[in-house]
Amino acid sequence: MISNDITLVQEFAATRSEEAFAELVSRNINLVFSVALRQVRDRHLAEEITQAVFIILAGKSALAGSEDGSFQAGFAGRHGMLPPTL
Repeated sequence: MISNDITLVQEFAATRSEEAFAELVSRNINLVFSVALRQVRDRHLAEEITQAVFIILAGKSALAGSEDGSFQAGFAGRHGMLPPTL
C-alpha cells in the first residue's frame, strides 16, 4: 500500500498510475478546496482553483512534496495556496 503523498506523487510520476493520482486527489481535495474557498470566498471560483491545482500537479508530476511527505505543505505552499506564516 502506498503510504504517503510523496510516494503517491513519485508513483504517478514514474508510471502515470491513475490509482495513485486518484488516491492523491481523494486525500487532498477537501483541504485544497477549503484553502481556496478561504482565500477567494466564492464557492465556484474555489472549485475552479481546486481543479486547476490538480491539473497543475498532473502536469508537474515530478514535483516532490515537503520533507514530511505531505502534499499540502509542499505543493500548496509553493503555489501560494497557504496563508503566510507570521
